[in-house]
Amino acid sequence: MKVKLLRNDLKEIIEEYSIHNFSMGSGIEENILSFDNDYGKSTTRELMSQNFCITESNIQCYKDCELYSEFECSKIILFSAILRGNINSSYFKEENWVAGSANMFSIKDGIKNYYSFKKDNLVKTIDFRLSLEYMERIASWYPELFENIVSCFRKNNSFKVFSKNIMLCPEILRVLNNIFDYKVDGNSAVMFLDSKILEVLSLMVCKTKNIYCGSCYSAKDSDMFCYGKNIVEEQYKNPPSLHQLALMMGTNVCKLKTGFKELFGKTVFEYLFDYRMELACKYLLDSSYSIQEVADSIGYEYHSHFSTAFKRKYGLSPLEYRNSIKQERKK
Repeated sequence: MKVKLLRNDLKEIIEEYSIHNFSMGSGIEENILSFDNDYGKSTTRELMSQNFCITESNIQCYKDCELYSEFECSKIILFSAILRGNINSSYFKEENWVAGSANMFSIKDGIKNYYSFKKDNLVKTIDFRLSLEYMERIASWYPELFENIVSCFRKNNSFKVFSKNIMLCPEILRVLNNIFDYKVDGNSAVMFLDSKILEVLSLMVCKTKNIYCGSCYSAKDSDMFCYGKNIVEEQYKNPPSLHQLALMMGTNVCKLKTGFKELFGKTVFEYLFDYRMELACKYLLDSSYSIQEVADSIGYEYHSHFSTAFKRKYGLSPLEYRNSIKQERKK
């Protein structure tokens, strides 16, 4: 898939890159694509197998921009969700996508789409690109849920699975927010990610059939917990206490603790810790930062405390991690 970031008048290409569909190998192939310029910044992470690709993108535009994409592939099923922010999309028709909304599409070769991004709007998206073979396999296991989708897939060049975007329940959001936390390799990674895709799709289909999806929280509650997660991410250097966070969200500490863990699979402090460690990994890639400067940048006053926490998370000290990355780059 070709992706181009353009000025909002569509006359100037700011950035251009390709997003892949499937891997040629038997395991999971991982790619990271990024840019940072005067118009905005973006990081896209891909997890690819032979029959599916999971893509997570974090995008912030400093000016109003358009993201243009064109598929260069045989037909695929695309699951697309907005986890943060809001955008306008032109798949089939112009419509606004808000945080927590999702849909599925049959995509044919050459189909084009525009996403409109507003200035300073932080957007996080996650997509599944699934092959016909993959969908046929799922439909053979659960024909009552997926056979109709696959039948339409075979007959039509392109279509929307759901006439209106679906608002995701907390159970689906929890899976999507944690899907990149997989800790296995090889075929085990394929099996793990395969199970997560199936979980999301089945819950999506169940939701449209009014089947219970395993959550006692409303869409309003879900938005509230996502707002709390955004506060944690934005104030990670000096995070609020649980009591302060609950007040900012308009709820109580008990509901905050229970709902946050159900939705994101982690406590507030576990989420904060993992978020800091992910940022630390990015900063350690830049050798101009000292270990103390990396510690300061993620909210640790003493580099010894940071080093202990980092080693507990990854099994390597920050310096050992930095050196291992350097060795990998030399190969």
